[in-house]
Amino acid sequence: MKFLPGIACTALCAAVLSAAAAGNPDSPPAEATALRQFLGTGGYLTWARESRSHRSAGPHPVTVRTYLNPELKASLAAGNQQHPVGAAAVKELFGEDGKLSGWAAAIKTEHRSRVGKGWYWYEVTSTEPGARPVAAANGVPLCANCHAPGNDFVLSPFPLR
Repeated sequence: MKFLPGIACTALCAAVLSAAAAGNPDSPPAEATALRQFLGTGGYLTWARESRSHRSAGPHPVTVRTYLNPELKASLAAGNQQHPVGAAAVKELFGEDGKLSGWAAAIKTEHRSRVGKGWYWYEVTSTEPGARPVAAANGVPLCANCHAPGNDFVLSPFPLR
């Protein structure tokens, strides 16, 4: 199975993709086109979320709101130092006008994080269909470097506020 042109997906990555393809609403696909569709249709909206949007502590646009899928929420609640394959977070990005302007997502695709390479990183700064993501791959250096201080690359405070 391939998730990027010319790059084979690991067995663990394939399992994440298969779970998403099987209709598990809590396992977003680690592939740009399918993930964009998942985000655009609000596939994450039933997950645990922050009570309101707030100014981003990182390089994301003006305000953000984070959602955690059940796997990541349970892992954080248990105090795990490594999160399971399929753990995922979605960050809604809002513009100056308070309107949704894009998404950032992180999906754990391998048991070992491997300096961020075990995470699929995605960010798109437009809600328009067909908008090109600024990040869409495992181990995106900007994402991994920024998230490195987090608990297995997760920076969102837990419990969510």
